[in-house]
Amino acid sequence: MRTHRLAVALASSTVLALALTACGEGDAESESVGTAATEPTDTTVTPTATAASVSASASASTSATATGQATKGAGSQGSGNVGGTGAGATKTSSAGTGSGSAKPLDCTTGSLKFAVKEVKSPINHVLITATNTGSKACSIYSYPALRLSDVQQSVTARIGQSKPQAVVTLDRGATAYAGLITASVDRNSQTKVTTSSIGLSLFGPDEGPTESGADLPVPGGSLYVELDNALVTYWQDNANDALAW
Repeated sequence: MRTHRLAVALASSTVLALALTACGEGDAESESVGTAATEPTDTTVTPTATAASVSASASASTSATATGQATKGAGSQGSGNVGGTGAGATKTSSAGTGSGSAKPLDCTTGSLKFAVKEVKSPINHVLITATNTGSKACSIYSYPALRLSDVQQSVTARIGQSKPQAVVTLDRGATAYAGLITASVDRNSQTKVTTSSIGLSLFGPDEGPTESGADLPVPGGSLYVELDNALVTYWQDNANDALAW
């Protein structure tokens, strides 16, 4: 009887030991699996790889931007230098040539054809013209120096307000104009004369007298003038401005 109970007790002890061993192994496996699941291997590797990738991309982008800016800057500078040099050289050359070779001569009575023309309006006016018959352009200065009579003491007075802003330059075949007021409206003067021609000479750049002038026949062979009331305009480049006074 004791032997049987001892055998049962031993058997129970063995079963219990086996159960405890099994539980210990299960707990060890669970602990091992839990430890493996919480290892930060993937978490550590991934951020490192991402950071390296971002850093590499940023470096590449910065390098590309710097290279592009350097290339653009060099290209712009080169284009500016070429354009500036070309435009500047052309402009300077053109301006120099134009101002040097095209400078007009001074007009002379020998290179001009003069005429006195009657006009309907305004009254008591005639138009004096000077046409360039020379082969080159010339400048005609100030106003025509006129002598309307042999008894005239000085050239006919000018209308100061008629002075143009620039000297009139005549190309070949071009004409300059001057308006001559011959008398007052009421024609009441003590210095009235009748003339068949008008003496004309030119002024130089300093308004000094030039060579001897020309005698211009008047329309119809006779022109009534009043020496104290006669006035002449500066040379103009068109007839309207010459007759506007």
